[in-house]
Amino acid sequence: MKKAALFFIVMAVFPLTAQDSDYHNDIIDVQNILDRCGMQGTAAQDIYVMENGRVVSLDLKNRDISKDGISFLPPEIGKLTALRVLNCSGNIIDSIPSEIGSLGNLQKLDMSSNRIVVVSPAIGNLSSLTHLDLRHNRIASLPPEIEQCKKLAVLQLWGNKLISLDDAVTRLPALEELYLNDNRLTSLPADIVKLKLRYIDFSGNRLCTLDATISAWAMKKDPHFNETQKCW
Repeated sequence: MKKAALFFIVMAVFPLTAQDSDYHNDIIDVQNILDRCGMQGTAAQDIYVMENGRVVSLDLKNRDISKDGISFLPPEIGKLTALRVLNCSGNIIDSIPSEIGSLGNLQKLDMSSNRIVVVSPAIGNLSSLTHLDLRHNRIASLPPEIEQCKKLAVLQLWGNKLISLDDAVTRLPALEELYLNDNRLTSLPADIVKLKLRYIDFSGNRLCTLDATISAWAMKKDPHFNETQKCW
């Protein structure tokens, strides 16, 4: 019997389920992402984790610090709708594509140590996001849509170029940890005192002339607050 005929017999007896189809599509999408990023030599199975036939974790971090890594995140990333963890750290990515907004199941996004200047408003569509790591980029502001990330508990922004902090951050009800150190902040939004933070780091900024209420709150959070600011 010819191979083609045998294939169709097998498919008739064991047809693809919807889950099998998702598995097949996710693997194709991962491979397309690797190809678009110039990572053809990377084995797809070495960078993803699957559950129930879907890719739920994808690790695109730069594994060779002697090289720049990938320069962009392809739009195909938006097809991996079961993703819960995405790591793109240590690359030279300069923007977050709007397709990221399709990842409604994403819980942890690590874009640290890249060259990101602008954070896409699509970040607000990540309704399941609990950890957002944007350390060591070139971000000067956050989009107001970030307030839609109602489950966001950890926001890491240190080592950027923030001059001010958008009021939207003060409307994140689940926020517990906020890392603002080593930016260019000269002020903080008034409602930051309403956040129920377990930890905040705002050292290495220029918060030298704060409102009395915010200053008192900052001193309560860090008794050495004034000593850690660049007020010279």
